[in-house]
Amino acid sequence: MPRSLLLATLLTASLVVAHAAPGEWTDADGHRFTGEPIEVFGSLALFRTSEPLVRRVPLRALSEEDCLRFYHALAEFPARAGRWPAAHRPVTRELLGRTLRLEYQYRKLIPADLAALPEPEVIVVLYGSHADGNAWTMANNYIPTHRRIQSVYPDQVATVFYELWHSPDEQAAITRETWAPWLVVDQSRQMETPTLSRLAPKDGALMVALTRDGDVLLSVRPKRLADAREFVDSLADLLWTAHPANRRAWADLVHYGRTVRPLEFASGTDGPRLIGNPLKADGLRQRGVTRIEARLEIGADGKVTAATLLPGAFIPEKMAVPLTDALRLHTVFLPAIDHGTPVAGTYDYVFDVPPANVQADADAAWLDGTIVGEVPLPDWKILKTIPVNQKEFDDVESVGLDGKVLMRSLEVSQAKVSRASQISAFNSDWFGEAGAASVQPVDGQTEVVDGLTHTWHAIESDNGYVDLQAGEIPNRTYCVGYAWTEIKVSADTNAWLGIGSDDGLKIWLNGSLVNDRWVRRSSRLDDDIVSLRLKKGKNQLLIKIQNAFGGWSFVTRLRFRDR
Repeated sequence: MPRSLLLATLLTASLVVAHAAPGEWTDADGHRFTGEPIEVFGSLALFRTSEPLVRRVPLRALSEEDCLRFYHALAEFPARAGRWPAAHRPVTRELLGRTLRLEYQYRKLIPADLAALPEPEVIVVLYGSHADGNAWTMANNYIPTHRRIQSVYPDQVATVFYELWHSPDEQAAITRETWAPWLVVDQSRQMETPTLSRLAPKDGALMVALTRDGDVLLSVRPKRLADAREFVDSLADLLWTAHPANRRAWADLVHYGRTVRPLEFASGTDGPRLIGNPLKADGLRQRGVTRIEARLEIGADGKVTAATLLPGAFIPEKMAVPLTDALRLHTVFLPAIDHGTPVAGTYDYVFDVPPANVQADADAAWLDGTIVGEVPLPDWKILKTIPVNQKEFDDVESVGLDGKVLMRSLEVSQAKVSRASQISAFNSDWFGEAGAASVQPVDGQTEVVDGLTHTWHAIESDNGYVDLQAGEIPNRTYCVGYAWTEIKVSADTNAWLGIGSDDGLKIWLNGSLVNDRWVRRSSRLDDDIVSLRLKKGKNQLLIKIQNAFGGWSFVTRLRFRDR
């Protein structure tokens, strides 16, 4: 059927089509299925089917006819609200007035104010109980991902904790003790959230990601660290489909947009719409570009026919031609629309290059879907246990005007270990002037540290997790240990190390210090993302982990980018 005739037919039969879902559709593999359209999420069409999870179909897999059918089916649903109180979808509406948050200063739960927030597109629900160890694994290991997603995908995802079985006091306890940064469903009003209550498990912790209507996008039982990792990685993959930097999504957005925009603006107009921006902040910074202003001429086919830099641009003269060429040849647009017809138009392109932010760049890279995958780091050489020197409580920090004596030491157990001692142990290393690059251990090799002999032992991680307290009876307190591994790559490449530690952490790559965090914390999945530059051949990674008391461990994984 010619496109113009197809469009006219659907325009005149819109009421019929709008109520045709559920219907028959075709997925990317050519298989037919029965489903009800839910929404467009990034480059995906989401369908509700008889299966437990939402069916995802790339937009480009839909025929023009199916694109238009899908668009019509969604027309009767309310759009995403600019402010949460205006939301009309089941889950986001149910949460209004029924959530709490942790007030950090006094560590108590108070009503959450959602008025200034936009309606989220995805709702992550953590079901768990204070008495369930799996819930603690879930909560602790999701916190770094939650914070990272809020940074890279602001306002797109909301996370809520739903307490199972126990009292409000226990609900508050697990929230306080994990310093949870998310919303908490008020336990006294849980029955007023029927969508979330319907999904609540009867037998243990559960991690789910939902649409605003309560359809399940992801669902994982966090019985092990690997399960929590599966959930956070699947969530990152899903969110990547909606990231503007995802080049693989551009063809899907163009396919769907070119099909439905004539219908969307059949009685109006719209200018060119930017789909794909080829310019990246890090590359522009390296070339001295701080701001780009350009006027682009867009043809009726969506191609850029001309690019002219405007006076507001701040770029080196030598970059003028390369930038205009990049904008003209590689920027992806949907054309302007005038009463259902694609037409030529202009687009004012503005890009203020943000200042470098090492942590933000590393967080974004970690969630970048172009990363090939993970490189396991199973084999380690471990050197432990090196005690922190003790000091008696006679080390005076200062004496105030009122005569009050402030002691340097901090007693947190039966041992008397000063804060100064802990800092000294963290900052000083047994290899001294020889440098970290001199550390090339083999199994059974001995080292003399502070007059005591210690031995390197080979161990294997458990899916990246290394418990340094294993075999230590009683558990070691106020000590440091070292872990060493080797990474072999076929060419110079950028990589990112996801690492969590209990407690303080220092990392050397090929003898150079690349991370230095003196901190008290539990080992959590991907707590730090450390950018690494690996050289062709063998690379040595040395890690130092300090322990105060309690748990003593670290967890790692390594990723490469696919370009």
